Amino acid sequence: MKDKFFLFTIIYWLCLEYFLEGIYHFFSFYRFLNVFENLIFSIFVVFIISQLKIGVVRNFIVKCALILVASMFWFETVMYLIFKIHFGPSSFYVFINTNPEEVFEFLKEYSSFSILVVTFLFFLPLFWLRLLVTSINKFRIKYIFDSYRLYKIIGLCVVLLLGLKFSGLIEHNLPYLLSRSFALNYKDSKYIDEFNSQIEKTSGVAEIKNVGINNTFIVVIGESATSSHMQLYGYYRETTPLFEEIRDDLSIYQDVISPNTSTFHSLSKALTLGNYEDPKKVLALPITTLFNKAGFKTFWISNHSPTFNPSSALARISNQAGIRYFNSKEVVMNNLKHDGELLYKVDEALKDQYPNKVIFLHLIGEHFSYENRYPKQFDFFQDIPKTPFRRRAVYQKINQYDNAVRYTDYIINSVFEKLKTENTNNYLMYFSDHGEEVFQDDDFYGHLEDRPTKNTFKVPFIMYYGKGFQFPDDYEFVGNRKYMTDDLWHSIVHISGIESTFLDKRRSIFSKHFAERKRIILENQDYETFFNDE
Repeated sequence: MKDKFFLFTIIYWLCLEYFLEGIYHFFSFYRFLNVFENLIFSIFVVFIISQLKIGVVRNFIVKCALILVASMFWFETVMYLIFKIHFGPSSFYVFINTNPEEVFEFLKEYSSFSILVVTFLFFLPLFWLRLLVTSINKFRIKYIFDSYRLYKIIGLCVVLLLGLKFSGLIEHNLPYLLSRSFALNYKDSKYIDEFNSQIEKTSGVAEIKNVGINNTFIVVIGESATSSHMQLYGYYRETTPLFEEIRDDLSIYQDVISPNTSTFHSLSKALTLGNYEDPKKVLALPITTLFNKAGFKTFWISNHSPTFNPSSALARISNQAGIRYFNSKEVVMNNLKHDGELLYKVDEALKDQYPNKVIFLHLIGEHFSYENRYPKQFDFFQDIPKTPFRRRAVYQKINQYDNAVRYTDYIINSVFEKLKTENTNNYLMYFSDHGEEVFQDDDFYGHLEDRPTKNTFKVPFIMYYGKGFQFPDDYEFVGNRKYMTDDLWHSIVHISGIESTFLDKRRSIFSKHFAERKRIILENQDYETFFNDE
């Protein structure tokens, strides 16, 4: 029994993964394929180890392999139990391009007693790690042609990988998905670096048209705000009472969506030249770089901490700003600082005497944990909200989210009041990086792309223009245009009165030359039909 202990352990992990997922949700053929692939992968790992000579190095490799396999099974199971999703490159990109505070907050938000029990069950065999190592060391597959062992190992590896590839089973393999995601991320970064270096040699990149006047532009970037929970967009609760008071002064765009449901993906398109049709240009010519070249002083004021990955979208975009401020940079765990703490930095930026200024204000908005996003005096909604999911915990989450929306309404209107006093050519733009599902169309809260709903894509898009604003010659307001924010770069450049070789007015929501296009989400799905077909 002891010499086969590792075999029983692998079978234990596989059964635990499959039956937990089936009991929590339902048994599916896809999950069976995932477990079958994990079995093949485990056998492959053990086989490779069996060909190594016994020693300290081999023992160390065995321990690492066992921890890797246990962690892989555990991670896949936890992701499925919490979100009913299959982890893929989309989710991986979000993880590697976020900051430590968001990771800790994510773990805290979705931790529960049941998840702790599952974690204990998966890592229980590792308490007998020494016995597992001994068990594997006793397992050896011998060959007649020992002198060709290395070639046999390589040959078998190639055969196995080809078999997994052509059978499609490799698409279920977590190590493969992670390796592929790293490779794609590196390849894209190299492409963008080369593209940006070419831009430096291009003439006519950016030139301001509104000469002889002072310009002050404020772009407010919301976080996890869906228009579905805003009174301004027909929501039944008074979540945006201050916006309602100034509705006549606003240009409200009713049908705007984000291209993705994560900050990394959505803003890397919205604030650069990248879009669905030309994804390779994601992160190319950040909007802050464009304003710099046009002679603007650029401010990036954020209630997020500096991003963990220096090559990520927000790092590349925010690092190009002339003045940068991150309100939560000293926070170790959760960001408990409210967006109101940014208002004095907005005051400082507005008082700056530079003639042309653009201020990017990145709110933490409605990002979970929702209860941390507003001060106590904004704990306004405490009744039972409308939802098809009738549980106390659900009511609490919806109320907290709506309170956060109401606080954002206060923040943006505070900025609006400050901008009204400016004697400059000015506008205020507000949009959100992506939306949020909060127990409206699905028994779930959050914004995972592997579990999409309409609410995770629907975002607010609102404009305020100061008196005497210098509109472009081809400006036109059509509030019901179908628009996706992967073209926002062109809209910002256009409305800001900047000429650029890279500006395409057909992609600007403000232009009479605007051309509606299919809004493609989730790699190859038409937004207009995807949710209706479900």
